[in-house]
Amino acid sequence: MECPFCGWVNKAGEYEMLLHIETLHAEGDSQFVVKGADPTPGAVPDEDCQYVECPVEGCAEVLQLPELDYHLELHSEESGDNLDPDQGTEAEAETKTSAFGPSRAHREAERHRRAEPGSDKNDRQANTISAWKRLLKMPGSSSSHSILSSKRSHGEKHGGTGRPSRGRRFGTSMLGQYAHEDRMPDWLVSLLKKSGQTASPPGVVSVLAVLLEQSSSTKYAYVCHPCVQHVSKLKREGGFCGYRNIQSLCSYIIGTESQGHKHFNNTLPSIFQIQDWVETAWDQGINSHGRLETGGIKGTRKFIGTSEAVTMFRLLGIPCGGQSIRNQDPAKSEAQLMEYVENYFQSGVYDATQRVRTTNLPPLYLQNKGHSLTVVGFEKLKDGSSQILVFDPTFHDSSYIIRLIGQTFVHPVPDLALRPYRRGTRYLKAHREFEVLR
Repeated sequence: MECPFCGWVNKAGEYEMLLHIETLHAEGDSQFVVKGADPTPGAVPDEDCQYVECPVEGCAEVLQLPELDYHLELHSEESGDNLDPDQGTEAEAETKTSAFGPSRAHREAERHRRAEPGSDKNDRQANTISAWKRLLKMPGSSSSHSILSSKRSHGEKHGGTGRPSRGRRFGTSMLGQYAHEDRMPDWLVSLLKKSGQTASPPGVVSVLAVLLEQSSSTKYAYVCHPCVQHVSKLKREGGFCGYRNIQSLCSYIIGTESQGHKHFNNTLPSIFQIQDWVETAWDQGINSHGRLETGGIKGTRKFIGTSEAVTMFRLLGIPCGGQSIRNQDPAKSEAQLMEYVENYFQSGVYDATQRVRTTNLPPLYLQNKGHSLTVVGFEKLKDGSSQILVFDPTFHDSSYIIRLIGQTFVHPVPDLALRPYRRGTRYLKAHREFEVLR
């Protein structure tokens, strides 16, 4: 197939040709290209890397193209589609009963297994996920919902890792597609002020601990303090994952009344409050190079990362420290990260004989290229591999998990319930560098 405009020959398929035409030969602005993209003149080219926007309604997460398939699977699990009776029942056990009858675990699992008709919106989302999975598996296709950027300059990493030398103004590769906006749109300001954030109640960590105890694949595991809350993004809010992870860290400070907790008045800080604190810290000379690098973040949708988190916590007198992990071999970076996380949680263990070791430690803020997570635990599997346990702000806890808080239960398929919280080689292998804030 030959492009009618430039003669480029495409051997992959029709979609690739349409993408080529929309990207390079569109009349006016193309929906496939981010407005304001700013390739740096003279920059040393890095590896080609395509970025896409998640096609699921309301998500708006921007991620690397190879990660899209896994990301869509997590959306499926978030909606409960993963609780399929054909996917395994190795943990079937007799339900513990109470005055209220069978445990909620079995009732909820059965409800999901029957695939009860959901809303039209859920059906549309499931169809979208299935369609994109099929599209990604087409031979020779590199299709995507929206190709946001095909190159990143050498040393610049999207979303907060591998920052260039201090004092240099960042562009879209570091701050996202809205790197140059002076003010977020009014509709988004209203959404954030009205809805704030979605935060699960304390207790999800305790549910994970019980599931780990019941998992046949877990050799041993560690979890952070049980008061930590999973803070998730609102639909349509975009790339505020850095703020949501900061809020999860704040939930620990509030819940344990740790140093600096009075600044929060028992309430998670809003995105606007976090922005104000970061800007105030810059005014006071704390990591003030951040203002030069970002051009200021107040009232904008610019991405933030570990640097801004450290800046805010230092202003509030809250102790914190960071660790950078970098290696050209992703496998070595992953191994170093796992060692760091396990050593961290080991430091808070009081009874190492327990299979699942609950600690009173705060969670970790983990930044990788393009995204950030809250690490709430570590798991060693019986096959010798390791996984981190995370709260991902892109996804929400299912109502099924929330209903287990404070309950006595035996889960029929604990590994399926744990899967949305586990991140192992499949996720981490795409990254050569990480930043960890503790």
